[in-house]
Amino acid sequence: MNRLAPLLMLTLLTGCATTSGARNLTAEEENKRLARGFIEEIYNQRQLDRIPVYVAQDFVDLSPGAPSDAKGPELVRKQAEASLQAMPDLRFELQHLVAEGDLVLLHWKATGTDAQALDEAGAPKQVTLQGHSLLRMREGRIVESWDIVDQLGFLLQRGFKLLPPVPAPSAPAPPTGS
Repeated sequence: MNRLAPLLMLTLLTGCATTSGARNLTAEEENKRLARGFIEEIYNQRQLDRIPVYVAQDFVDLSPGAPSDAKGPELVRKQAEASLQAMPDLRFELQHLVAEGDLVLLHWKATGTDAQALDEAGAPKQVTLQGHSLLRMREGRIVESWDIVDQLGFLLQRGFKLLPPVPAPSAPAPPTGS
């Protein structure tokens, strides 16, 4: 009987860990489903009226350069409208989607025609943006986001050039005393 106690305990512990892990996995899978749906419906299908389905009223964008005084679905709508106005054919493709706890990381590639990036014939050029978005989810909605976009790659596609720094002129040699 003594030899069965550790085996029974191990079985109970393993069963509890699996049950707990399955619950967490389900929440993570649901968060991934919601993040994928957000990108697909809002940006790819242009269903901006569905933003409140995905974005909490107290949502904040914590990305570098994001407005600190704007919040909620209204902020996301303004951001989406600005993106779609700049590139009416903008389309996102998810490269990777990872979830851990209440966080979802999206690695994405977006393509669209940029009226300010012209090809050799002077026509608007197709550009590609790449980046990562980290979303914090709560009760089925996005409450925080952090976006990192490859701005340099985007600027190079728009025709900007990288120039090496110009060296400072050398200081004249001090006069020698005679």
